[in-house]
Amino acid sequence: MAGALEGVRILDCTQIIAGPLAASLLSEMGADVVKIEPLEGEPWRLQAELIPKESRSYMTQNRGKRCLAINLKHPGADPLRIALIGWADVLITNYRPGVPEQLKLDYETAKAVKPDIIYCESTAFGKQGPDANLRGYDIVAQAMSGLTASNGTVTNGLPQQIGFAPADVITGYAMAWGITAALYHHARTGEGQAINASLLHTALTIQAGSREIVALDSDSRRESLASLKAARERGARIEDILAERRAKATELSGNIYYRAYKTKDSYLVVGCLGPGPRARFRKALRIRDERYEEGFDRSPEAFRRIGTVLVEQCEAILASKTNAEWMEFFHAADIAAGPVRFVDEVLDDPQVIANNYMTEYEHTLLGTLRGPSPVVSMSATPTRVQRASPALGEHSDAVLAELGFSAEAVSQLREGCVVG
Repeated sequence: MAGALEGVRILDCTQIIAGPLAASLLSEMGADVVKIEPLEGEPWRLQAELIPKESRSYMTQNRGKRCLAINLKHPGADPLRIALIGWADVLITNYRPGVPEQLKLDYETAKAVKPDIIYCESTAFGKQGPDANLRGYDIVAQAMSGLTASNGTVTNGLPQQIGFAPADVITGYAMAWGITAALYHHARTGEGQAINASLLHTALTIQAGSREIVALDSDSRRESLASLKAARERGARIEDILAERRAKATELSGNIYYRAYKTKDSYLVVGCLGPGPRARFRKALRIRDERYEEGFDRSPEAFRRIGTVLVEQCEAILASKTNAEWMEFFHAADIAAGPVRFVDEVLDDPQVIANNYMTEYEHTLLGTLRGPSPVVSMSATPTRVQRASPALGEHSDAVLAELGFSAEAVSQLREGCVVG
């Protein structure tokens, strides 16, 4: 059976993570994705190469695509650019503002070639404003959005970003989400459109702290900003600033219900959200939490006092048995819990195998690869990994032939260093 996006043609003019991931996700729904790369390869190919022009990072973000290597800055590339835009239903870019115009890959230029094209653009900080033209990556978006600070992890006195590049990865999913909606709109109306996403917007959106009830939160945010300013002016360490902010969040004091614990031989987490699961947790461990009783003094001091006692109590209880003993215990009590594992421990897990969460596919140069299957499965329009990531220029001849360029013309383009 064909995928939901079978027949949709994607021109992928992106690099690094967000844009390439978006295009790869669309390929897993059946789209034909042609990735455009410079003759030397995009930067992610060259990051910690396994063999020349191939890296794990590149292979992760670019499976399912074909690759055309082309020097878009070469005057001889103009006919190719026009042909590629005319071929595409969707054009994806993730350059800094101004660069698409230089490469003649901006929305207005693309729309002049193909009026109904769907154009998806991702930038670091958005297309407007004082930071629009700055260079930016996930780590910068995390820092500027508040995500690094709210993560709360400090090593050697330095705040640490979240490791899996959430701004990039989630922006990739957001781009794919926007593109599928635009394709639906196009199917109904025949109209194309421009889609914009940014790392900064994504990093802001995924934080709970970015939501305010204006009538309730405005004063407290002003107080928080004043306190933060004063702390920075006196040169406070990041650890001290975080401690001050946590101290004011009394609802976070004494967290025993949603956290990691050290057991006798390893680590596990429990997840109890809502009154019911928390009551089961207390009953199972035979503990009393006065914070859930009528008449409790809800002052910050009382929260901290009770919370400190409960944390010490629960940590001592959890340290008394092994992971395996606790997992059996919690499952019997209908409490959500799981062991803390490393990813290489999970690949052959019976639950992963039973649900076909891993799949194999063949790489032209490196042989069999194994990785996660498409993140959603669909009964009527199955998702699948069409192919591994392409070698640099692996499909140049085939793509150019589909666009109507003769073998002789392709040879001349290659000799002129227009394509590779």
